[in-house]
Amino acid sequence: MLKFLAIFLISIGAQAHAGVFEVGGTLSYSKSTYNGGSYTWTRGWTGTFGYFFTQESELEVMYLDSVTKDYLAGSQDITYHDRTYSINMLYHLFTEADPVRPYFKVGIGQLNRNATGTYAANGAVFAPPSELDQITVILGAGVKVKLASQFSLKGEATSYLSGGNIGSWKDNISVNIGGSYYF
Repeated sequence: MLKFLAIFLISIGAQAHAGVFEVGGTLSYSKSTYNGGSYTWTRGWTGTFGYFFTQESELEVMYLDSVTKDYLAGSQDITYHDRTYSINMLYHLFTEADPVRPYFKVGIGQLNRNATGTYAANGAVFAPPSELDQITVILGAGVKVKLASQFSLKGEATSYLSGGNIGSWKDNISVNIGGSYYF
């Protein structure tokens, strides 16, 4: 990770400009209801702090907190609480003066998961592992829509690659909407 950061800092040194800071946050919620009273819901939020080294390049520190409840009548009642801490590199298209700025994100993070509850299989009752800690690679894309000189709305889709496996990109996707304040 430090090697990635060092290469990044060296590569932008010649084009660096007076930095701009960004504080942002997003919210997400989803719910699905199935037959027989079964359901799944997820709610989450993110907080970000970023620094623009150039007009296009931003280094971001992110925290994600997410809770998922899976209830399948008669067979499963599990709650997952995930916390992900990450450092990400964002590359913005267009300039900071443009009203709409799409961007791409790549990073690395630490996922900490706590699970509670039980599930049934073959007539026996089991509990998921109560804790899971693993490294995750982060890929994402989003768009910021400037509403004022210091405030933007943003929407983002992010994939968390378990163990860095690119083949798992579609297994852990989060779509969020929120805002950013620049200073």
